[in-house]
Amino acid sequence: MIANFARRVIRLIGAMRRERDANVTLIAAVTLLPTMFGLGFCIDYARAEMLQSRINAVADAAALTATDLLYIEQTSPTPHDAAQTIFTTQVTDYKDFTQTSLNIAVTDQGGLNLGRTVVVTWSGLSLNMFSGILGASSLAIGGTSTAYATQAPNMNFFLVMDRSPSMLLPTTSTGISSVKGATSDGCAFACHQQFPGYNYVKDVNGKGVFIDKDFYNTGNANAGVYYLISGSNLYNSAGTKIGTNVSSSNTTSNTTISYKDLSSNNQSIVGFYADGYWLTHNYTSIYPSGSAIDLRVSDETLAAKDLIPYAQGQAVINNVTYQLQFFSYDWTHPSASSPVTQWSTMANVNSLTSSSVPALDSNVDWWYINGQPTSTTSINDQATETKNMLTSMNSVMPTPGTGLTAASPQEVMLLITDGVSDENTGSGRVNREFSNADIAACTTIKNRGIKIAILYTAYSSAVLVGDSWSQSNVAPYLPNVLPALQSCASAANDGSPLVYTVQSDQSISAALQTLFQLTIANSHLIG
Repeated sequence: MIANFARRVIRLIGAMRRERDANVTLIAAVTLLPTMFGLGFCIDYARAEMLQSRINAVADAAALTATDLLYIEQTSPTPHDAAQTIFTTQVTDYKDFTQTSLNIAVTDQGGLNLGRTVVVTWSGLSLNMFSGILGASSLAIGGTSTAYATQAPNMNFFLVMDRSPSMLLPTTSTGISSVKGATSDGCAFACHQQFPGYNYVKDVNGKGVFIDKDFYNTGNANAGVYYLISGSNLYNSAGTKIGTNVSSSNTTSNTTISYKDLSSNNQSIVGFYADGYWLTHNYTSIYPSGSAIDLRVSDETLAAKDLIPYAQGQAVINNVTYQLQFFSYDWTHPSASSPVTQWSTMANVNSLTSSSVPALDSNVDWWYINGQPTSTTSINDQATETKNMLTSMNSVMPTPGTGLTAASPQEVMLLITDGVSDENTGSGRVNREFSNADIAACTTIKNRGIKIAILYTAYSSAVLVGDSWSQSNVAPYLPNVLPALQSCASAANDGSPLVYTVQSDQSISAALQTLFQLTIANSHLIG
């Protein structure tokens, strides 16, 4: 536009030179002076706009400097001074600029991801080349630049894994169907009981399975030994008949199978009828064409192992220190003070390996019968003490720091659970979604500044088929489980609960890594 205006002025001057009429010359002379001043002002104005854009770029650089990794872990006045130095140093290159004000506001936020907002506000004068003749020696210019950055904090993670009997559920729909089809009551849960009932587990030919009392005693001669029963006949695990006239009798510690061997001699075997837990760990032995069955409790272990290298990689990306500690919970054992088992001390993820993770699957209780850990101990099947777990974890986890340094980490409790409690909270038995007492315990933890992130291993009422008590007392309330977990969990930056759901046939490992990423998310820089 200024160039067009200049061309018009030049054409006007040329016309004046060619024009001989005195009146025209006089008029042209009178109009030329303001025209020239107008041209000069336009040039000065354009210069001021260009200068303002350039100095805004300097302000951008100053704001970004205070959010740079070099300064974001430092407190004022260091980031403020760094931004000021960048601004004042660079604007000295502009000789036609006079600075009149500079304000740099550095605001730090806490939270799961440390945030910093930097606002650089400046004003000054652009020195004019032409307009000074009219008394306008400068034009006022100014601007504001804002930068925001988040720095992933150093964090300690307390991984708490549910290992209660309800986690003895196959992780795939195929596994669930396999367990249902091989058990006399069609129960999908791999309940670990010494006395599940006569011929509870059936092999591919319908024979009942009986395991030797030393089946689980590694190193014993009869470790891994089991038998098959069909009617009154007894077979070894290879299916070879070894006896007849089978009968059984129980004591409080085991079952005795009496039979006559093929020479009609009286013989006996002491042991236990196989239960659902045995079935899931030996399924392909009695169903050769079937697939191995994984339980949620075993996949929890795998997920924890897989989390270690993932967390190591994220720590490198975010240039922070992540530490991890392993816990599990179920019910308060006679020799324990809480339902929580601590398996490790807090350690840098870089020092951890898969061997650091507890083998939850091999540490499952072998109950006497349902609801009774031993023949003389009954807990009324209350084997998922959520409130006591939360109370215990609250006492274990220290007050969180800012996360600015590895010595002052933020704290996060990662909880893997199916979300169903079975406990006495002081006002009676609760055997459904997290109760008000449970959620109050969650709130106590969150009020200390500790984050709660939950991996929900969901199951539907269909898997409870075969357990009439669960069908009546648990199944109707399963829709309430997720909302209760969401009330327990902390909020993500977008306000949504830090809860991630994994269904049957989905990977618990992948889900746990997704939850971990959601928890540490939002390390970014925007201008």
